[in-house]
Amino acid sequence: MKKITFLAAIALIGLALSFASCKKDSTDGIDLETQSSTDNYLADNQINDELKQVDEAAANNKLGKAGPTVIIDSTSTPRVMTIDYGTGTICNDGKQRSGKLIVTWTGRYRDVGTVITITTDNFFQNGNQIEGTKTITNQGRNTSGNLTYSISVSGSKIKTVDGKSRTWNSTRTREWIAGENTPTPTDDVYLITGTANGVNANGLSYTANITQALRFDLSCQYRLTAGEIELTPQGKQVRIINYGSGTCDNTYTVKVGNKLITITR
Repeated sequence: MKKITFLAAIALIGLALSFASCKKDSTDGIDLETQSSTDNYLADNQINDELKQVDEAAANNKLGKAGPTVIIDSTSTPRVMTIDYGTGTICNDGKQRSGKLIVTWTGRYRDVGTVITITTDNFFQNGNQIEGTKTITNQGRNTSGNLTYSISVSGSKIKTVDGKSRTWNSTRTREWIAGENTPTPTDDVYLITGTANGVNANGLSYTANITQALRFDLSCQYRLTAGEIELTPQGKQVRIINYGSGTCDNTYTVKVGNKLITITR
């Protein structure tokens, strides 16, 4: 049986942060701007890297040779863990972080009804400041016998090193479909459903609805290997974002009308 911490498997999307170019064209009268698609992907990456840090801290009480400092208060109710990166720490994933992550939890990760809350205190990842609250609630096992969790992200703001800000909120359900009972997390696979909304770097609002469950395969370095999202920027046509059918590759597509754009992660 795999040793599971209360936050094991929160790190669903340890995808490498990358910036796809923003394209805007008026070919055939179709607006091919992809800023909202790119920023939605960016938000997923940054926030789930944050969740992965919390998971590693819970499992190992450390996240790199030089730190950060992890303090767990096991007497308070709810319990509190503070991950303090100080003015800058290089973590095991090679990314630099500073500031603090503050985590509270009401019970064990596998217990039905357990609520885990993550907040930030002047927190940066590779120079990008991240704010907001993440809440994970254990929903128990579904009819297939798989553990499910609701994940809510509210008030999230990401300010990148170029000075531009994005906001992002989401309500999603995660189903753990493979790897629960093996000793390593590299074979874990999850399905994600739900919705998100945000405001991109250019101030344009958008909504995003998962129409085909997103498949996160931790054996793949790009993690997100399948699924589809309908993303609608304010006043623009729906974008169909497709992550493939299971192949581990570094691209995804954005379809607008009859035009298809390929983006490299």
